[in-house]
Amino acid sequence: MGATGAAEPLQSVLWVKQQRCAVSLEPARALLRWWRSPGPGAGAPGADACSVPVSEIIAVEETDVHGKHQGSGKWQKMEKPYAFTVHCVKRARRHRWKWAQVTFWCPEEQLCHLWLQTLREMLEKLTSRPKHLLVFINPFGGKGQGKRIYERKVAPLFTLASITTDIIASSVSAEMVCSARCCTV
Repeated sequence: MGATGAAEPLQSVLWVKQQRCAVSLEPARALLRWWRSPGPGAGAPGADACSVPVSEIIAVEETDVHGKHQGSGKWQKMEKPYAFTVHCVKRARRHRWKWAQVTFWCPEEQLCHLWLQTLREMLEKLTSRPKHLLVFINPFGGKGQGKRIYERKVAPLFTLASITTDIIASSVSAEMVCSARCCTV
């Protein structure tokens, strides 16, 4: 990032799923991209390029590499590997989104911290991202599993994204409509 405020792309060659990849973060487009790069340079993105808009990134965290097992063969031997994981949403069929995780392995600690810091700064600049939500749970929804679905699938994502919540669970069917109308946001 430039000191004058001009956003410069961040580009590096990192490892994703034991494959050497060129990784690019373009602040002007708010886009994280990576593609396979078998040669020494970054190369141009091909048909296998993956991308995630920064607005669809849930969180970025440093990965504990001591608990991970690196495979054999294709893996580049690093004396002290460093990694960060990007938690994001992946678009699926019928307008559904799924939680996805991509771990990027870096050969140097400073490079890993640069990526972490840059991605976190971009996430903080998102003005449309809520910091606090009021959540209404219909315990009768999801075949009577509404609260359980929220606790197991939704709440962990809010925690990961550092979103605090106030939860209101209904006891009767029309209670949510009344609460939503009476609530001042």
